[in-house]
Order: sequence, then C-alpha cells, then structure tokens
Amino acid sequence: MQIEHIRIMLVDDDSNVREVLAEILTRRGWKVSEFSGAEDAIKALRHEHFDVVLTDINMPGMSGMDFLHLAKEAAPDIPVVMVTGYPSIDLAVEAIKFGAVDFLPKPFKAEELEIIVRKAVGNSRLGSRPGDKTRAIGTLPDLARKRLEEKIKELSILNTISESLDDVDEKEDIFRKTMDIAQIISDSEKAFVLVAEQENGDLTVRGASGYDNPITGYRFSPKTGPFREVLSKKCYSYMMVDGGTLGPLVPGTEMTPVLLAPLIINREVVVILGLAGRSGAKEITNDALALLLNLTAKASLKLENIALSENIFQSIIGALNSLLNALDARDTYTKDHSQRVTQYAVSIARSMNCPQDVIDSISFAGPLHDIGKIGVRDDILLKGGTFTIEEREIMKGHVVRGEEILRPLNLLNSEKSVVLYHHERWDGEGYPRGLAGCEIPLVARIFSVADTFDAMTSTRPYRHALGLEVAREEIVRCRGTQFDPDVVDAFLESEILKG
Repeated sequence: MQIEHIRIMLVDDDSNVREVLAEILTRRGWKVSEFSGAEDAIKALRHEHFDVVLTDINMPGMSGMDFLHLAKEAAPDIPVVMVTGYPSIDLAVEAIKFGAVDFLPKPFKAEELEIIVRKAVGNSRLGSRPGDKTRAIGTLPDLARKRLEEKIKELSILNTISESLDDVDEKEDIFRKTMDIAQIISDSEKAFVLVAEQENGDLTVRGASGYDNPITGYRFSPKTGPFREVLSKKCYSYMMVDGGTLGPLVPGTEMTPVLLAPLIINREVVVILGLAGRSGAKEITNDALALLLNLTAKASLKLENIALSENIFQSIIGALNSLLNALDARDTYTKDHSQRVTQYAVSIARSMNCPQDVIDSISFAGPLHDIGKIGVRDDILLKGGTFTIEEREIMKGHVVRGEEILRPLNLLNSEKSVVLYHHERWDGEGYPRGLAGCEIPLVARIFSVADTFDAMTSTRPYRHALGLEVAREEIVRCRGTQFDPDVVDAFLESEILKG
C-alpha cells in the first residue's frame, strides 16, 4: 500500500467540524468517508476497508470511547486516532489500552492533522494483535507499552504548553515561553521569533535564545527565500541552510537544519517561530513536529485573543474620546482641561517618587476624569452665575455618572478612583462619599490638587483666570483641609510652578 493513497473514516456529530476536517484531508488527495454517528460507522467498518479512523471522543449516543471498543472488535488492524479538546493521562491509558494509536488535541493545525494521519497509517502494520486489546495495563505488549509511555510524555508536554501560555498575557512573554518550550521539544540549539511589521511587512527579530551575540531588532525582507515560502503558503518549512544564508540567525559556515513555523492571526502570518539545530543534528521527528505545531497553534490563539482585546479596548477608547470631544464642543472653557490636569498630576506624582503603576493610572484615567459631565444639562454646565442647591447636586453627580460610563472598561481600582474621588477632601467634606485623609486613594488626592490648580488658572464663564502665584497661595492655604499636606508639598517642588 502506498502511504499517499489513504482512505479515512471521519466520525463526528458536528457537521461543521466534519466539513473542515474533510476539506483539509481531501486537499492532500486522500479519500474521506464522513459519518455523523458511531452506529453507522461501525457497520461500515465491518464491510469496507479503511486505512485510518479519526473519531471525536465527545459524541451524543455512543461515545467515542465506546466506539473505539467496537471498532477494534470490527476491524482490529485499522488504527484509530481520538480527537479531543480535553486530553488527559487517564484517557490516554484507557484509550491506548483498548487500541487507539494516537490523540489529536484541539486546537490543531492542518499540518499537525496530516502528520498524525501519516504516522498512524505508516505504523499500522505494527499494531497490537486482536487479543491484546483486553489485557490489563501491566501485561500490555512491549509495543503498546512503549506507545503508552510516549503518549503520557506527549500529554505531559501538551499540559506544560497550555499551563505555560495560560500564565502569560504580554506578547514578549508569549514569545519567550514559546521559544523555551520549542527548544525543549526539538532539542534545538537556537530559537528566534520574527514579527511582521504592519508598515512595510519587514520581519523583525523580537526574541532570540541560544545566541552568543544579541540579534534582537535585526530585519529581514519578507521576500527572503525561506520566509517568502512560509508567508505565502502559511505552512511550516523544514530545510538545511548554509551557514550565513539567514545572516545572524544561522551563524557559521556549516549546513544547519532550520524549522520555520508560522503563527497565524486573522488568517495572516503575523509571527514566525524559527528553530536552528546543531550542525549534523538528527531531523525533527514527526512526534516532535506535531508537538511544535500544537505549541504554535496555542501561541497563535493566545496572541489572537490579545489582539482582539486590544482592538475592542481601542474601539471603546475611541468612543470615549468622541464623548470627550462632544463635551469640549459644548464647553469651550474646559477644552484641553483634562489633558492639562493629567500632566500636572503626573508631575506631582513624579515629585512624590510614586511607583510607575500610580503614574500609569493617572495617565490613563486622567483625560477621562470629567466624562460624566456629558450628562449635565447645558443650562447648568455653561452657567455663568452661582449654582442653586439643586444645580450643585446635579453637577456633583458627574463623578458617579463618569464611573458608570467607564464601568464596561473594567478599570483598575486606582483608575476608577481618579474619576470617582477627585472631588473628595482631606477633611472629609468632599463628595461623593465624604472620604477623609488616607481613606481617599492616593491617585485621587494627587488629582484633586492638579484639578483645582488648573481650574484656578483657567478662564471660566464666571471669572477670569487667576495668576500662578495667587493659585499657589490658595493651594497652600488649603493644605491640611482640602488637600493632603504631602501632596501639596510635592506640588510646590514639582515642575508645574517652574514653567
């Protein structure tokens, strides 16, 4: 039998999954027979010839494991591969004990599916004898025991891949983890990550491991031979490369095995994982390649989720900026107020030697601190005279309304505090909750001074801007009553008054 002429039984109750898998397999020139239920598949196994069976584990009616038992009775020599999104060692022991040759954990790539099928068919003549399928695990034949040990090791690696990538949320950390695990799987000497730049498509080294000299930042043209193939075909490439062909990625003069694996996001190759083996090293095995493809699939999914979150976040920020622009258009006197206050608050925070997370919270939430005023009527927002009691209460409500508007962003507590508490007072006479002293979050205490200073030095409908010295004296006068004394001291030492 030629391994290229393969007949595959595909068993899955989900028509969409069957359609996708069948398309991938038939594209290789293989014949695929689809079955939506285990019962019909068992009947076909008794009367037709197949080279390999791919079956889902979770199916209504007869489960994939029950199907495995009956399939090995109906056609004991046909290899069965279990497709599952929840691989476990217990499942591996039971499945291999009863005759499964391999697992295909979800998500997977087309190349990984192809490798699994080829490996199963290629090894089918070495399968267990019919009588072996019911033996206890302690009496498994050597071949089955070896296969089980390999599968347990593989599942352990898959679990490590999942746990390692689940623990990180930054792109650079994902790159580093992916390189580390890839080197372990392939026993490669070097690993690198190339990222396609949005502006011109150039490939830039964003991470590297195993190199004597730093290569981060080195650029390649997407038209470079090996990279062009990966980018156009969106599949891995494994080749022997002359030393120096890929510049610093493969230093030296000897032939070196190189694997390039794409990480695909939104159907485009955005990242390429590269592995360079030792000179004279053995080729990467199908088992290692399948693990590497699983690794890149999970890393791609992680990066895609980050990109999706960033896009959603940017869309929300864009909508909020539109609200801020609408507010500025209504109240020309407060135009650019939020940006100025944010700059003042950052300057005070730096004068206090605040940690970076405090400065970051001020920088992000500062421009949004008055967004609740979008809900204040024009006759109140733009009023030139003194507020009535009712009007003052409506105006005070802008801090609560602002927090409500920003709630979908799931802001950090420190970021919420800038919006909600920047009108609280050190003596407890502020709003909305009447917090006092250190009950008021530090970011809000800082922002209170900055906000008041800008209000005094800006022209308002009811008065002209005050001079810097007058505003300074007023801030000092309210030290210990309206404002945190330490924040006032930092304000006086900051760059604000030096400009």
